[in-house]
Amino acid sequence: MWNSRSDSVVVSLSHKRGLGLIHYGGKLMAWGKGAIANDLVFLSGVEARDEKTDVPVLGIKAQTELALNRVKERLEEAGTTTDNVVKFVWYLADRALEQEFYDARDGWLARHAPELLKKRSYASTLLVVGLARYDMLIEIDCIAVLPSNRSK
Repeated sequence: MWNSRSDSVVVSLSHKRGLGLIHYGGKLMAWGKGAIANDLVFLSGVEARDEKTDVPVLGIKAQTELALNRVKERLEEAGTTTDNVVKFVWYLADRALEQEFYDARDGWLARHAPELLKKRSYASTLLVVGLARYDMLIEIDCIAVLPSNRSK
């Protein structure tokens, strides 16, 4: 809906819900899995911490694969799949790991979302100074659409 007085777009959320809480190492995290708003799924930053210890798994390949497995699981919990991703933002903590990250990411996508990999219609990579923990090497944000044929 257009609001001409303030020259802004007003979006009405007819449907919004959270996707659930996250626990690592027996502790409740300060963020949740994400939210659904209308037909969009917004995942919170997904990282590769071990659920039992709250410590990231070792290495960029292992962190990338675990984080992407969690993205896939959370999208499925929300009622969609990686095929419906419209935006990934990859936060990489070390430029020296960039190619190893791309290799791990592309290998995972080739196995789990080959069409998404082929089209490459989804991403930007940001190199950052650091993430929530010094030993975190990767974090992933994701936005996806819900399929139009889903039951409401």
